[in-house]
Amino acid sequence: MEIAVVISVAFITRALPHYRVEFHNRVRELLADHGVRYQLYYSGNASSEQAKGDEAVPDWAVRLPARYFGDTEHSLLWQDVKGAVRGAALVVLGQHNKHIHNYPLILKSRLLGKPRVAFFGHGRGFQAENPRGLGERFKRFWASKVDWWFAYTPEGARAVGDAGFPPERITVFNNAIDTSDISRTLAEISDEDVAALRASLVGGSEHVGVYVGGIYAHKRIGFLIEAARRIRARVPDFHLLVIGGGPDAHLVQAATAEHDWIHALGPRFGRDKSLHVKLARAFLMPGLVGLAVLDAFAYGTPMVTTDLPYHSPEFEYLRDGENGLVVAEADSADAYAAAVTRVLTDDDLRARLAAAGAADARVYTIENMAERFAQGVLMALRQ
Repeated sequence: MEIAVVISVAFITRALPHYRVEFHNRVRELLADHGVRYQLYYSGNASSEQAKGDEAVPDWAVRLPARYFGDTEHSLLWQDVKGAVRGAALVVLGQHNKHIHNYPLILKSRLLGKPRVAFFGHGRGFQAENPRGLGERFKRFWASKVDWWFAYTPEGARAVGDAGFPPERITVFNNAIDTSDISRTLAEISDEDVAALRASLVGGSEHVGVYVGGIYAHKRIGFLIEAARRIRARVPDFHLLVIGGGPDAHLVQAATAEHDWIHALGPRFGRDKSLHVKLARAFLMPGLVGLAVLDAFAYGTPMVTTDLPYHSPEFEYLRDGENGLVVAEADSADAYAAAVTRVLTDDDLRARLAAAGAADARVYTIENMAERFAQGVLMALRQ
């Protein structure tokens, strides 16, 4: 009797944010069709992060024992990966300097030739304070020591190639989120629903901007509020909706106490979030841009941001003047206010940006991301 050989692939991650679950579910199904067993391993957030409540674990994932040397996501982390890698033909690791279990596994792979090891990551530190500092040099050194690379975006792939890694062994999967929930909730919202909220919340104004995301330093909330004041001077019935929470939320609360046209709405989800975003003509994000760009595309609300050196990889999806606006004068609240005003008041511009964003939303999907990643896994196994 012939016994079928099962090829196993292990994906090891620190924690499982909710937006990653559907990706892993799809990859598991795609690889199963090719006779590959895909197993997901995680250890969970550091204790200081657990209050965020953003973890979601599929019932087929396996929890690994781990130790944090500190209390945040930036602390050194040791995961006990021995059982996870046993029998695996390929192990996919997150590219994080502080994941100290990575290095013995990579060295073992290089010495013994198995298991094959791949990195899954940005390729470089997009928020690194010193791109030529020790941390980035350390990251660059180890980037070339694995067998395969899964890069978030083409820019990340270029960084890995610059570190000396062969381009033919890099898979660009185009990081994405599942925006189907946005599409579903938008379809549930009627014009009457929007009109009622518009009348009660912003006095019927059509000139509404929205911020959606975490409220912390890199998001430049103080700059957002100052720019909003200048927009209001140009557009007298302008209203700003701020959706989200975080350590800088007090800045928004102080602004709402001073201005009745700034609305601190806190975290919102599902239909409630979509209903509030649907009031807006512009998606204001003057600070760090990441996956929120896909939210803006899916909502049909053009994003206006600034040209900063520390945007996340997904900023690459935003093309100035095509599917959003990127203000070159990053520290000018006047220049930013002028750009937002254009989107608020120029119907043709707004429609053109929104249409291009909607087209890109059909490209940067969780389905395409999973398909690219799965194909990369199969290529890595064949090399």
